[in-house]
Amino acid sequence: MQQAPHPLTYKFVRYCVNKAYSKLLAGFKENDANILYSIETIVNELRNAEGGFRSANDVVNFLTGDFLSEYRRAISTLKSDLTTQLFRNILANCMDLDEVKNDAELMSVIRSVMDKMASIKPEEKLAEEVNTAS
Repeated sequence: MQQAPHPLTYKFVRYCVNKAYSKLLAGFKENDANILYSIETIVNELRNAEGGFRSANDVVNFLTGDFLSEYRRAISTLKSDLTTQLFRNILANCMDLDEVKNDAELMSVIRSVMDKMASIKPEEKLAEEVNTAS
């Protein structure tokens, strides 16, 4: 009998990402279409990752790899605290899930990713290129 997928494999996008995105939009006061488009692009990239999730381990691998890479790229291209807010809220939403709260290993991984995010600084060259193009 095939084991059911871990709920985080489908709740990552439906709960963690989408809830963080809607919360960000609700508080979006700037009238800058470029920032909004960039954030939508980031969210779509994160949503697309779900196609590769078959187990909780796939989600863990994504969070510790591509998620952090996407964050690094996002903070380097957007001069906005909105990016950090979005990524932190995604992780906070995941930590709110019972399936994560009851799994010490998953909780530890998410906390570790949050800690790593705090140490990531924007790459100046990327930020300069985007600012010059604007």
